[in-house]
Amino acid sequence: MFGTSLTSARYRELLSCARRAETRWLDLDPAAFRQSYNREGFFVSHRLADHEAFRLEKLKALCLRLPRDGVMYRVGVVPINTDFDKSLGQFRMTGTLEDALDQMEERQAYVAVYNPEDDAEYRPIIEGLLGELATCTDGLDPYMNWYSTYLFISAHDSLTPYHMDREMNFLLQIRGTKTVRLWDPSDDDVMTPAQKDELLSYTGEARPQYHDGLASKAKIFELRPGLGVHHPFIAPHLVHTGPQLSISLAITFRTRQSDVWRDAHRLNHSLRSWGMNPTTVRKNEVIDRTKAKAVTAVRWARGLTRKWKQAETQTQQEAH
Repeated sequence: MFGTSLTSARYRELLSCARRAETRWLDLDPAAFRQSYNREGFFVSHRLADHEAFRLEKLKALCLRLPRDGVMYRVGVVPINTDFDKSLGQFRMTGTLEDALDQMEERQAYVAVYNPEDDAEYRPIIEGLLGELATCTDGLDPYMNWYSTYLFISAHDSLTPYHMDREMNFLLQIRGTKTVRLWDPSDDDVMTPAQKDELLSYTGEARPQYHDGLASKAKIFELRPGLGVHHPFIAPHLVHTGPQLSISLAITFRTRQSDVWRDAHRLNHSLRSWGMNPTTVRKNEVIDRTKAKAVTAVRWARGLTRKWKQAETQTQQEAH
């Protein structure tokens, strides 16, 4: 699984370092976080365009030294109704990663770098940014327990198809421009409660798909270097780049609270399969936590059963 788990101690260390840091790359407004975090999209400001690590040549070098399964690329014009999970394979260019990087504009290439924090040079930079975000989220949503980041290098007029992450996200624009269309995940006309339950259960279709009725419901954010936008938990979005090459960084993360919502959605999905109509997640905090505890108990019991079976198998093998 992509991403990095954080212990409580490591999270507190990142938060403490960010609070003590003399130089900050993010210019965050605590009032905006209090008003809108995990409720709706809002702008954030940053100075990553001035950071040496996010210049194009440095990013090309990063792409070439990371494992190749961590750098995905495609070319050409992607239709707006393309399935996000199939887009990279469907529009995969013939040729090498080097070709994609050298012919970005000519081939209208799109390169996605998964987990740049796996690189020794980039990990302290990424975790520094994560700590800065935590200075504003900690009082609202304490303890980030997992994160995963993505760098996007996109030619002019590229499209990232409609999709939703299973976490929270901050998308930071570093070079060029992007138009981000962001939808309210609590709007049942955007995603029904049953679709959200299925999404968080990783069953059936990977994600709800785009349809024309969604267009008028999007909130639009125009990003330029120095601006970013917050995506609330599982908020659907669709992204177009402008007329120039674009570089952006997405920081996704989970917290104890988002894990409660995830597990409550998973239990709801099971209850629906049994013909029940469960309470929608995020309508009642007590019910959500009770459902999450039930899922945790089942997960613990299954883990214990696996250990017993492994021990029994080992005992039988030793007896022979």
